[in-house]
Amino acid sequence: MNTAVTIHHGPYETIPPTASPGLLFLQRFLPAADSLNPNNHSIHPFFTPNAPILIGSNPPTTATDAIPLLQVRGRHLAHFRHEVHLAWDMDLSRESGNEDTTATTTAAAGASTVARDETTLYAPLTSGVQLKRTVMFEATSETVFKNDPDEFPVKLREFNILDLEGGCVDDLQIVEMRVFMDARPVQAHAARLHMESAFGGGATQEAPG
Repeated sequence: MNTAVTIHHGPYETIPPTASPGLLFLQRFLPAADSLNPNNHSIHPFFTPNAPILIGSNPPTTATDAIPLLQVRGRHLAHFRHEVHLAWDMDLSRESGNEDTTATTTAAAGASTVARDETTLYAPLTSGVQLKRTVMFEATSETVFKNDPDEFPVKLREFNILDLEGGCVDDLQIVEMRVFMDARPVQAHAARLHMESAFGGGATQEAPG
């Protein structure tokens, strides 16, 4: 079985319109994921309702539970975005052996497209699912809090994995999302801003002599 893997270097804004389905999905998904205005960029259509989302070592949650939490970020953040450095799109569809192999990188040719090892990633697709892809991307997220007078951007390196399924290219959805990052710098900066706000910016005044 041949596995077509397409690789993109650089920001998601530079993904060309002729790119593979998974990369085009990523280009549509990230503006919604980064948006602080969910009314303009709804993230709901990109997830199946019960898609598990796993962030670091935290317990998994479902998209239905996590999306409302993502949508309240606009109350606290002035800016949030992902700067993609490198992205991979792997075609895991049952018929991937018949797909166009003009991608940037593909597995070695010559594997049979008839005999399939069903214990591998090429498991039988459920009814109505024609496409199965995994998109992975390395990125740096940048967060700026509203209550930060210095507007300091907190940057985190991330590695994200999106498992996608759909009946066609236009209706691909995330069925599982995994995010690997160390969120402690963001948490520490938020705690410091809260402390400074609670104590008048952290400044102290001496009593007049």
